[in-house]
Amino acid sequence: MRMTEEEFRQYSLTGNLYRLILQVGTPLAIFAVFNGLFSILDTMMASHLGTVSVSTVAYLNQLQMILNAVGSGLITGSMILINKAYGAGDREKAGILMNTLVRLLGILSLITLALIPFVPQLLLIIATPEEFIAEGTQYFRIMLVSTVFNFLILLYINIEKSRGRTKRIMAINIATMILKLLLTAFFIYVLEKGILYIALATLITYMVFTLFAVTHMTSKDSIFRIRPSLIFHRSKEYTRCLIGLSYPVAIEDSAFSLGKTVVNSIAASYGSDIIGALGISNNICGLATKFENGFSDASSSIISQNYGAGLKSRVIKAYKANIVITLAASLIAMIILFIIKNPLITLFATSRTGFDAFFMQQIERIFIFDVTSCLSLALNGAGMDFLLGLGKTRITLIINFLRIFVLRIPVLLALQQFISDGATALGVMMMISNSGIAIITTIICVRVGRKL
Repeated sequence: MRMTEEEFRQYSLTGNLYRLILQVGTPLAIFAVFNGLFSILDTMMASHLGTVSVSTVAYLNQLQMILNAVGSGLITGSMILINKAYGAGDREKAGILMNTLVRLLGILSLITLALIPFVPQLLLIIATPEEFIAEGTQYFRIMLVSTVFNFLILLYINIEKSRGRTKRIMAINIATMILKLLLTAFFIYVLEKGILYIALATLITYMVFTLFAVTHMTSKDSIFRIRPSLIFHRSKEYTRCLIGLSYPVAIEDSAFSLGKTVVNSIAASYGSDIIGALGISNNICGLATKFENGFSDASSSIISQNYGAGLKSRVIKAYKANIVITLAASLIAMIILFIIKNPLITLFATSRTGFDAFFMQQIERIFIFDVTSCLSLALNGAGMDFLLGLGKTRITLIINFLRIFVLRIPVLLALQQFISDGATALGVMMMISNSGIAIITTIICVRVGRKL
């Protein structure tokens, strides 16, 4: 039976942590895998249009992720405070915080939409390759509109995660992803359209999901209810608290996406097709990362709720349980990826013009290095969600800054001096940055845990 919000709160504060993380995290992990698979299929359809098209999509998606990361960071940081109030049983404070967050997301949405007329200039400023601008301007404009709808979707997902209703998240996400996949396939294979229609399929899907989400965020018996009277009730104190905790997360997520864009720009010196190869490898290896992240995401909410209730020793136990579960999940996913990698990569290297053996070799060389760091990413993910659950957003900002601007971009620039093969250089860079940051994060978490 589905628990009420109060019943789940008690379970979060007293239940067996391994069972709790598995129960809440398994639907999130399954959804994440499906999300990764659909992302792979989406990229595969873009590959069908040619290497320039798939590289354009990979490049512009990173730019869109920068804006999406601002909203995601705002939601993630705010939900830490909301979950603490929820864990402490303070319904009034949780409600005010929730609706203050909705107002801030509305302001961010207006800013995002205001960028639409200036997309060509924006792409020129960040030194976007010329062939990407020509094909991707209209694509990016539609993706900006999709980003606004995605803000509400992310808010809804976080609300359902906080009250343990992750099976609902899994079901509705899989349903909408199937819709997106069918629309994209229809546009590309039946109508034989270009990447503009990939963006249009995303927009239609997000609009359907948003309609469902809004109807479930207005339930009268919920702590997390959206109430217009509270949305427009300005409280400087609560607004300041949300922004103060959220801006490091928003900056770190945006900087991480910006850093990936910089990496793509540097990688373009090896040829525009290498960007597509890197994106494809990241998508394939991302299946393992997404799977274990499902459990980490569950633990983050549980940690916030227990921390808000003052159960500090239980917070430490939740972090330890999360490490065991995510490492096991990552190991299983890695083994499966090694088994299926050849047919997957072959599909990516096949387009309307036929099979591209060189492109397949590029993907495979990056993948071999990329996949070896899955365990490191699991360890890093458990640590990052532990720190986020405690509200240590400034620390996570520093960690992600080190990951991109110390362990990734400088490393790639250095490797370019010694390795002429772009695929090998990018693969080694991914392995060094992912493994190095896992060590740094774990050391920090041990120190924070001892102080706690």
